[in-house]
Amino acid sequence: MAHETARGDEVKLTLAAALLLALQAPAAAPDPRRPAPTFDSVAPELPVLARPAVLIVSKTNGYRHDSIEQAVPAIEALVARRGWSSFATENAAVFNPEQLAKFDVIVFANASGDITTTAQREAFQAWIAKGGGFVGLHSAGDGSHPDWFVRMRGNGNFTGHPGGADQFQRTNLTVERRNHPATRHLPAIWPWTDEYYSWDAAPGADAHILARLDEKTMRLDPKLQMGDHALIWWRCEGRARIFYSALGHKAEAWSDPVHMRMIDGAIAWAARKEGMGCD
Repeated sequence: MAHETARGDEVKLTLAAALLLALQAPAAAPDPRRPAPTFDSVAPELPVLARPAVLIVSKTNGYRHDSIEQAVPAIEALVARRGWSSFATENAAVFNPEQLAKFDVIVFANASGDITTTAQREAFQAWIAKGGGFVGLHSAGDGSHPDWFVRMRGNGNFTGHPGGADQFQRTNLTVERRNHPATRHLPAIWPWTDEYYSWDAAPGADAHILARLDEKTMRLDPKLQMGDHALIWWRCEGRARIFYSALGHKAEAWSDPVHMRMIDGAIAWAARKEGMGCD
């Protein structure tokens, strides 16, 4: 009996020591690609903005892409070359009626997650309802966004992308329409390397497909195969011009002149300075 008591005491001491070591161990470093979600309440101070003006949003309440560091200044440079003004922020409190009224286009530059409060969402939706222009890039198409945003984007729910050695593949995009400001410079077959998203449904009948993924030219798990695999499209939300491109995961995309010219055309279209639609 004394032997069993001593052994029990030894086990308790071992467990206590392990607990003490666990408490003393440094906490795991937070993953910068998976930040804790935050919601903003104090709106940023805006500079004086000349019209047209572009709001660039890169807030991430979902996965955070490293390439945001390249994407935001690259988009700012596009806008500046047109002589327009821009404001880049990760503060979603900018989604208020007074400040949104100063912008013609909102660009989600790899923004992810549900980033707005109820009042901010309502302000965003009201701005869209008045005919604002929206350009969503890459992770604006992932699975972290709320249902109302997915409906505005115009396609199905995100199902994933290739992983491991197949995550980034060079394959062909088939450019369906080359009469849009975003695609008129593109070849009919556009070789491109990216992380390719899949969804459970193609864009709806009201969407105008600009480019599709040629699934036959890549390794794609059957569960990610769509057949009709649209990657770039536009649609109308009332009078609002809505544009989405699934491209832009890697940093290199934001210095590629062909890709950047596509984005430049998308922003010009969303601002109603070029192209047709949503009148």
